[in-house]
Amino acid sequence: MRPGNEGKRADQEGSVPRSRRSSRRLPARILVFLVIASVLTVSMSSLAQATTPAIKKAQSDAQSLLALIEQLDEELSAAAEDYDYAAQQLEDTQAKVTKAQQNIAKAEADLKTAQGQLNQRLVNIYKAGQLNILNVLLGATSFPDLINRADQWQRLGHQDSQLIDQVKGYETDLATRKAQLDIDLKQQELDAAKADAAKQKVEAQLEKQKQALKGKEKEIAALKKAEAARQAKLAAAAKARAKFLKSRAGIVVSTAMKYLGVPYVWGGSSPRGFDCSGLVKYCYAKVGISLPHSSAMQYHYGTHVSRSQLKPGDLVFFYNPIHHVGMYIGGGNMINATGTHVQIGTVWKSSYYGATRLL
Repeated sequence: MRPGNEGKRADQEGSVPRSRRSSRRLPARILVFLVIASVLTVSMSSLAQATTPAIKKAQSDAQSLLALIEQLDEELSAAAEDYDYAAQQLEDTQAKVTKAQQNIAKAEADLKTAQGQLNQRLVNIYKAGQLNILNVLLGATSFPDLINRADQWQRLGHQDSQLIDQVKGYETDLATRKAQLDIDLKQQELDAAKADAAKQKVEAQLEKQKQALKGKEKEIAALKKAEAARQAKLAAAAKARAKFLKSRAGIVVSTAMKYLGVPYVWGGSSPRGFDCSGLVKYCYAKVGISLPHSSAMQYHYGTHVSRSQLKPGDLVFFYNPIHHVGMYIGGGNMINATGTHVQIGTVWKSSYYGATRLL
């Protein structure tokens, strides 16, 4: 700019209205804004590039941890089912032993009564002076020999023969029941050994789980917090559906819903703690249906139905061989004892095996 023109230019600018002066300066402001925005964009892009690997790693670590937890849960479920199956067999065998012992006690009492009646008959023979018969009987060296002699000589009347046959029948029955008791007792020992071995397997799996998750307490706590929020939503939806359920199926589902959050305890079948088959067994008992404490055994109860036919209350089974069971509650979900507590989960799993209907 030439010297002497400054004042003239200033006078010219001073004569321009304020609104026009602002509009003339607007392109400069836009330019500044674009520059700032460009800087921020570059900065945010750089920040995103800097944090994306960390985010991806955190997500990858979380997915790996979830996969590890699921694997450990499945292994524990399989071990727990082995124990439940062995324990149920032991319980069944113990019931047989108890029944056999009761039957033996009754058979012994019946035999004692019959023998007493036969002894009284001998006294009556003596008092009646029928010594020829008595001499034959007294020559016996044992009670079975006495019966054989009496039967052989056939010198007693029809009523006496019936009495002898009754005694012989009780003796045979007693011997049979004692033989069966011996078999049941041996089986009881085998079942007890299987249950003990299965228990040790569960305890080993629990220790493996503890060691595998050691040092990951903070990450697990974060996962649990997120899962708790998800479970709360699922529970609210499930409880809303359960209100419309009728009959015994509704009772079973409503009963199971009461125990959401109850700790998972392997071998558990009470509100103090459940495993998968223990929860099902407990809830169905409330409507008068007795089930074994084993998911593999429970699969053979009721009528098998396809997954497309599922109704609330149906039992759904997983893995092959079967080692997990849940109760269908509608909406593609089930309630089951797994992980750390009783919770809601989907039935649309690749491990799905089949379903049965008991109601």
